[in-house]
Amino acid sequence: MNIHLPTAPDRFTPAFFNHLLLTLRNAFAQVVSKDEETPRIVLRSPNGTNYDVTVSDAGALTVTPTEKTRA
Repeated sequence: MNIHLPTAPDRFTPAFFNHLLLTLRNAFAQVVSKDEETPRIVLRSPNGTNYDVTVSDAGALTVTPTEKTRA
């Protein structure tokens, strides 16, 4: 994900921070959304291990260690 953030002004103003927050909110809204289908989710545990979470046609969840990150 590439986000094009606004250039920092010489003086920080409330308007700049509002623009920055709006830019970040819009960027993340495109990445994380409700009701989105995906074949797998990659979760990272507190120790840094990545896990694939997938679902079978019967609805069973499977969690397996993986070296994958984002596809």
